[in-house]
Amino acid sequence: MNSGSFDQGLLSMTNWVGNAVMPIVAALLVAYGVWKFSRGEDFERVMWGCLGALSISGLLRLAEVFARQGAGANQPFEALLTLTDWLCNTILPVYAGLEVARAVLGISGVGQRLNVGDDWLRHVVAAFAALSCSGVIRLLEHFVKAGKAIALLHQIVMSNSGRLA
Repeated sequence: MNSGSFDQGLLSMTNWVGNAVMPIVAALLVAYGVWKFSRGEDFERVMWGCLGALSISGLLRLAEVFARQGAGANQPFEALLTLTDWLCNTILPVYAGLEVARAVLGISGVGQRLNVGDDWLRHVVAAFAALSCSGVIRLLEHFVKAGKAIALLHQIVMSNSGRLA
């Protein structure tokens, strides 16, 4: 390791902040939010701070993945593939979990005074759609990695051409 390299120092600092400091700050903010909640005080701003700390950590890790990709003609394709993989395999399942939680809260009547007649079915459908998109993308990734995408596409085309004739 070159001890005088500015780039290496910046990378080390970014790794330290993203992988050590921000998750610890998020955990401390959760503890502080629980303490404020137990005293009957306003705790929403603390939870937003926790979400921000975890978002910073996640975005720094995403930047690390983009930075590790090679150079050349395939770099834009690899970046798009990584972004799609991150969005469909990480973000969509988390969003589906949040929508399921919102549906459960809507059914149980939590916040009924605030949102009279909350449409809980909309949250269930949104969770199902997010998980369906994630599942279809994972299935397509499997076919591409296994090399069976072309054979499957050929089989679909041949079965449809036989029906049309």
